[in-house]
Amino acid sequence: MPLVLVHNEVVANPDHQWDDVEGVHYHYPAKYRGKVQTGEPFVYYRGVHRMGGKRGPAEYVGSGRIGKIWPDPARKNAWYCAVVDYVRFLAPVAAKVNGQNREDIPSNMWRDGVRALDPQVYAQIMAEGGGSVSTATPTPKADQAKVVAADDLVLPPELAKHQVPKSGHGRSRRAKAIGDWAEQAALKYIKEQIAGCSDCVHRAGIGEAPGWDIDYRDARGDLQRIEVKGTIAAAFTGIELTANEMRAASAHGPNYWLCLVARCESEKARVQLVQDPAAKLAVGDWGAKPTLFSVRFSTPEA
Repeated sequence: MPLVLVHNEVVANPDHQWDDVEGVHYHYPAKYRGKVQTGEPFVYYRGVHRMGGKRGPAEYVGSGRIGKIWPDPARKNAWYCAVVDYVRFLAPVAAKVNGQNREDIPSNMWRDGVRALDPQVYAQIMAEGGGSVSTATPTPKADQAKVVAADDLVLPPELAKHQVPKSGHGRSRRAKAIGDWAEQAALKYIKEQIAGCSDCVHRAGIGEAPGWDIDYRDARGDLQRIEVKGTIAAAFTGIELTANEMRAASAHGPNYWLCLVARCESEKARVQLVQDPAAKLAVGDWGAKPTLFSVRFSTPEA
């Protein structure tokens, strides 16, 4: 049975504060354990309250599936579930049609953070949220986004370990679109926020692949190299680096950076710069394992 997960921008009651991270994991009380089951599809619902005391329409903003489930080690009678296959809708889907709620439920159920969703209503929401681009609100451009610096985009290991690894390799059209958007947001941030930045070049934009996407000269004239990674989720559980990127990271050490861009394709994009990822791998702060092997159908001559 499809589910609705309530994920509000603003929660007025402190007792209803939960550690939800959009597109990464959902935090909920034990009373919903029977509803939240691994593999179940869901849509995110947000109510009318917005940041800054503003109000907006109630709407559905994205969809995914329930991943692994585990108890909250720090809060009694609370649970987490991983969110997998998350996709933010091209445009939010209104919770009402012609003044009528899509969900035909008793009034007291609107207070529930998790509720069952009629499969036909789920299908309608999915069709409207994931329809063709031509019938939806255009995706925001990176230069229109309010790119905000952050330092918490890497999910803590105790939560990241519960995420379900994504299968498959290569880049889908959707992944490429998100990556391209992230690079434009990174360019905007670097040019506007890094003091003394000069000679900024978008290497990926001109078809070059030296092992990073962007480089620039800092205030001292040193060349800094930036590899950009993007996600529509609010935080990262991990990233993929090619062999070329790994070699470049090792070769250039503190002059090589990761630029993590979360909440891509939104006006709430956030950026975090991580210096010298090779050092983090070397000392064991991060872990890495090969996920792809190149197989040849002939044996090279010795």
